[in-house]
Amino acid sequence: MARPKGKGVREMRFLSWIKKHALFCLGTFLLLLLLAITFAGPYLPFVDRELTTITYILNEDKKPVIPPYPPSEDYIFGTDKSGRDLLSLIILGAKETILLVACITVLRYVLAIPLSFLAHKKWLGTHLLLKWLNGLLSYIPTIIIVMLLAMLPPFLLSEYRPLFLLLIIALAEMPRAAEMIKLEFDQISSKEYIYGGIAAGASPYRLFRIYYLPLLYSKLLVYMVTDLGKVMFLLGQLGFVGIFISQDIVQSMTGDWQLVNNSISWPMMMIKAFEDIRGPIWIPFFSAFAMTYAILTFNIFAEGLKSFFTRKVRYI
Repeated sequence: MARPKGKGVREMRFLSWIKKHALFCLGTFLLLLLLAITFAGPYLPFVDRELTTITYILNEDKKPVIPPYPPSEDYIFGTDKSGRDLLSLIILGAKETILLVACITVLRYVLAIPLSFLAHKKWLGTHLLLKWLNGLLSYIPTIIIVMLLAMLPPFLLSEYRPLFLLLIIALAEMPRAAEMIKLEFDQISSKEYIYGGIAAGASPYRLFRIYYLPLLYSKLLVYMVTDLGKVMFLLGQLGFVGIFISQDIVQSMTGDWQLVNNSISWPMMMIKAFEDIRGPIWIPFFSAFAMTYAILTFNIFAEGLKSFFTRKVRYI
């Protein structure tokens, strides 16, 4: 039997590669779709970029009906309580949501990587500090820590509250990330490659930058993508209890002060979830669906990356 040649061989190799890395391909497709919705979605013709509010509409009996309106031909996902198109709101809020998640994750690892290296070297007692922090935080759910710190008056009333809250959320899980990276440092340090760098007289900074980090890029990428899903889940929990990155404190007509959300990120649509479940359930449902899709995308892509790098990367 004649062997396939030329184009046929390439197609067979391509199909074999797809089959071997099916999870990576699926995660890549889901991620590209998410990014397309995030950055190209606002320019789609059916998206209301002005987020027009509707005070009321007239029903068949010519009687005014106030929002929210359920899913229909005019509003595929329905509207929120201000009469804004929910599909447009989710598409336009995607960029803010994804950027928030990405910023928190990057900040977490910018802090975790040097801390993990210091803990690996046992400098200045950082290994004991890291062990103590992980032991302490293992008894307290992350959402409780963030809630307690976010509601402290110095952070709550500060004009830089969004920055403080970003830092709080990043720090809440930073010790866990640092411990994972420290274990990788511990494993790599036993390789002959590292001994060669030490024998060559490389400084600790040079060891970190040239000898350790190149072997950690793949692991760090997998950890960071996985944490994107965890941060998204945490933001959803915070939205459920009414805590957002961007909030204003305003005085109501009765004289008391209230926190008012000024964001269009997905978690903000969860603030009235308990009430909406008994009424306009489509409001929390579609926002929860969007966050669930993003979380699944990040986790599938992370598992695909892990499988892909396992086949390609070996320690020296």
